[in-house]
This record gives sequence, C-alpha cells and structure tokens, in this order.
Amino acid sequence: MSKVNRNEVNKNAQNATISPTTGLTPQQEQACILLASGENVTNVADKLSLNRGTLYKWQQNKAFECFYNKQCQEYKQEVKNGLLGLHQQAIATMGQLMTNGNEATRLKAAMWVLEKVEAIEIGDTNIRQVLKDQCTTTTDNWADFTQLNKKEYKRQLKAYGLDDE
Repeated sequence: MSKVNRNEVNKNAQNATISPTTGLTPQQEQACILLASGENVTNVADKLSLNRGTLYKWQQNKAFECFYNKQCQEYKQEVKNGLLGLHQQAIATMGQLMTNGNEATRLKAAMWVLEKVEAIEIGDTNIRQVLKDQCTTTTDNWADFTQLNKKEYKRQLKAYGLDDE
C-alpha cells in the first residue's frame, strides 16, 4: 500500500470540476459508485488514492449522500430485475418437484424466490394519473380541497407526446 501525498490530493481536489447535476466532483461520484457496489471505505480510499478520513468527511455531505443513495437504488433495481428473471426457473423447479419426488431443499429455494417476487412492489402505471397528481395542489378551501392546474397538466401531456383526454 502506498502512502497518499496529501498536497497532491488537495491540489487535485481544488482543480476538480463539480458536476452541475450531482454537486460532486468526478472522484466523489466514483467513490459513491464504489461504496454502493459493496466496496469498503479502505478499499475505496486505496483505489482513489485518498485518505479514509476524506471519505468519511464526504459521507457527511448531503450531495454525496444523495448520489450514494441513487447508486444504491440502481443496484437494488438490478437485483429486483434479476429476481423477476428467476421466477421462471422457480416455477420450473416446482413443476419438476411435483413430478420427480421429494427434494425439500429445492422446493424451499423455489418458494423463497416466489415469495421475493411477490413482495416486489410495482410503481405507478398510469402516466396520465401521475401527471394529474403532479399538477394538483391542495388549497385552504374545504369545499374544493384540491385543485388541478389544467394548463400545466396539458403542457405536461404535450411534453410526453400524449393526447389530451
């Protein structure tokens, strides 16, 4: 393990460009990606030639935290997609078990996969309702508690290339 030259790291940090999308430097973004992929702080610090303390400090930064959470969300989605792909194998295994006899371990594994697929929550599927919800605000008037901004709703429909209802 080579020691990190702090002056060089500080100079690089000063010259780094901050992304207008994430509010982070490319090195900070890379650190988030590595951490979210399961790397520990020591390995990330070594890979990026940083002091571990720098990473701990970055982890206190809200922009870093949000980008890290986004990376975790993407990894989680990949796992969910993988589980959805396994359901066919689980069903086939159950079919084989029904005709081939007692294989308790395989049955238990197949049931586990099916339970996991069942537990996956599916988000909104109606784009028009999502856009309506986004364009609806609450008011202080109890007679008309919510109000749809029809002009904004139509603008959003047009932006998505959808016909007006």
